[in-house]
Amino acid sequence: MTMHKFVAFESAIPARLFADYCTSKGLQVELAQEGQTTTLAAPAEQLSQIEPLLKQFLTEPEHARYQAAAWQQSRTIATSGKRPSLRWSQLLQSPVTSLIVLLVCLIYLWQQLSFQAANSALMLTEPAQIWRWITPILLHFSLTHIVFNLCWWFLLGQKIEQRAGSALLIQLTLSSALLSNGLQLALVGPDFGGLSGVVYALFGYCWLSDKLAGKHHYPVTDGLAAFMVLWLALGFMDVLWVNMANWAHLGGLACGLIWAVLRHSKQPV
Repeated sequence: MTMHKFVAFESAIPARLFADYCTSKGLQVELAQEGQTTTLAAPAEQLSQIEPLLKQFLTEPEHARYQAAAWQQSRTIATSGKRPSLRWSQLLQSPVTSLIVLLVCLIYLWQQLSFQAANSALMLTEPAQIWRWITPILLHFSLTHIVFNLCWWFLLGQKIEQRAGSALLIQLTLSSALLSNGLQLALVGPDFGGLSGVVYALFGYCWLSDKLAGKHHYPVTDGLAAFMVLWLALGFMDVLWVNMANWAHLGGLACGLIWAVLRHSKQPV
């Protein structure tokens, strides 16, 4: 059966959502990754049925019907005994995001086995050792700390990596780690750790990128951005029940905003 390409998405996520929705309607749709885009193809005889569904999807892609179809397809794969290759391919499309999650989890396990050894090896206590300018982002000091940071890292990192590429996510991560860690070291000291400075960079990048482009590509609304800024301000006011690396957060946020401006000045985001 000959498959005909009928649409290409810049992100794999909406492509996967629409493909799952078509499958739930008994239609045959195949995905293919071509560079930075994901194309969808279907048999010629089904294109007339797919066209109105695609128009509806492009009008309201956030509708619950598409999430429900994706969940249905995921559950069908899991119960049918077939290997969920598409789900694994989604992880492979975000290798940097997945690698950081793995590293953070492994380091957290090390901390549970030998807290002092892990912290001593990775904190920015010896600036002459170059890796220490990055490695504090891998340290977390409670289950709440690691879960909160990894949830936001995975959500935003995956979006950035699938839309703008792994190279940008690496650059954004390393530069924000350097700036946030260096600022925290200079103004407070080396007793800190966590991915939150980088997470603030991702927030800043996603929010300002959408503003500059005039489009909504990333899951950072104005309300959420306002909350993150408020949380940052409360940290500096020292009224929260947790100790926060406030200067790392501020440095990360500034780095993300700078990256958004630089990217937009070169090309539409």
